Amino acid sequence: MNLAFDIDDTITAKPELFAALSGAAGVQTVLIVSSRGNSEESRRLTLVELEAYGIRHHGLHLLEDGPEARNRCPHPDLDWYQKYLWQKVEICLREKIDVVFEDDEKVIDLFRRFAPKIRVMPVHRAPPVPNS
Repeated sequence: MNLAFDIDDTITAKPELFAALSGAAGVQTVLIVSSRGNSEESRRLTLVELEAYGIRHHGLHLLEDGPEARNRCPHPDLDWYQKYLWQKVEICLREKIDVVFEDDEKVIDLFRRFAPKIRVMPVHRAPPVPNS
């Protein structure tokens, strides 16, 4: 099985779960697909963070910004932000991902509309515990 994990509010919401999933039996590929900026510094810091969480992965994909990235989206009816987020769908389709774990409703909607064969597992943060 090939998996893709978002980072912010997905891995960061449940790091122990995703560390376990990344090493689970039957998992062939784990990709990290995040809308964090794709700079050398962001990539370096993200790799350090993933290692600290114990996430085993086979690749880190950070979304490209700019018109050339959005122009690759084949759906002219999407707004500029949806075209930016489309990169997550594009990456997962290209890499033959079976299941994606994601918290962003806009991204989840894009997968459901344009990549229905990829199973989407919505991740929701636990509500904060009130102080006693």
